[in-house]
Amino acid sequence: MAARQDDIFEVVARPTIEECLKGINGTIFAYGQTGSGKTFTITGGTERYVDRGIIPRSVSYIFERIGSLSDAQYRVYISYLEIYNDNGYDLLYRESDDVSELHN
Repeated sequence: MAARQDDIFEVVARPTIEECLKGINGTIFAYGQTGSGKTFTITGGTERYVDRGIIPRSVSYIFERIGSLSDAQYRVYISYLEIYNDNGYDLLYRESDDVSELHN
């Protein structure tokens, strides 16, 4: 039986987010063979709302939680990177339609 997107969020992302809200850095890393479902798990499907992946669920959850905590201020930083064939890519880079290759 395949795992549902909401189950993956609850087990993987939610605990990481809760720690981040306490000031501890967090990373969610998907690793696996090409075609194994990493992109679907991270970003989700486009057809059904229930298929939202870890990123859209996490962003919604983070800002819901921040909105409910009136006694604190938060600064949110998000990175979305891909490592493919020993090269790193910034998937949020939007200067053009190309993704930006990361260099040391």
